[in-house]
Amino acid sequence: MELSLVLKRVWRGRRILRYILHSVFFNFHYLPFHEAVKLPILLYKPKLLKLKGTIKIKQEDKIGFGMIRLGFPEVSLYPNTGIVFENYGGTIVFKGQCCIGNNSYLSIGPKAIVEFGNRFSATTTFRLTSYDEIIIADCVTFGWDALVMDTDFHKLTKLSGGYNKGYASIHIGSNNWFGNGCRIMKRARTPDYCVIQSGTMLSVPVVAPMYSVIGNDSDIVVKATGLWRNIDDDKIDY
Repeated sequence: MELSLVLKRVWRGRRILRYILHSVFFNFHYLPFHEAVKLPILLYKPKLLKLKGTIKIKQEDKIGFGMIRLGFPEVSLYPNTGIVFENYGGTIVFKGQCCIGNNSYLSIGPKAIVEFGNRFSATTTFRLTSYDEIIIADCVTFGWDALVMDTDFHKLTKLSGGYNKGYASIHIGSNNWFGNGCRIMKRARTPDYCVIQSGTMLSVPVVAPMYSVIGNDSDIVVKATGLWRNIDDDKIDY
């Protein structure tokens, strides 16, 4: 092989080589040996805050090098800060290829279950926090600056007595495309084969046929009464 070709391949893989030790540690920490040796998970500029819980890859017969890429620079308009990862005990399942770009965050609670379907992609500034359950089907793509969050991190007090739950699961259908700036909150559910417009916030199940374009307007709607946040008593028990 010509030296120039070798140098080109090394140059193309420089980002992988720079943080290869982080990737090796991460794979062997979370995966069984026969999977970890293939280095299916590659990290770029990782900030690893908490490494509890478990990670599973469901496609055992198709596990390959770099099938899951976290933190690699995809969009130059956002900071090239890699990925922040914290898992306080939950379970993350990858069902195939996954790419989460630069300036992104994954925060997993002690009892959370997060599932990424095959061919998941989030270009940059993707923030996911789960303390309950987030299920993402196959072929889902997120544009820039998205937030997926199944908890409020607090509960609301009811004037009639008691509290609201403060968290709920999220289910995202297959072949969904989310424009930039979307916010997907607890209770959200989307049909398969949908486009979600830029800046949309979803916090309820979407009732729409497949192959729909989904968005929301700017009208102010009173969604509930008889609730308030008591900051002296708002801790959630998951």
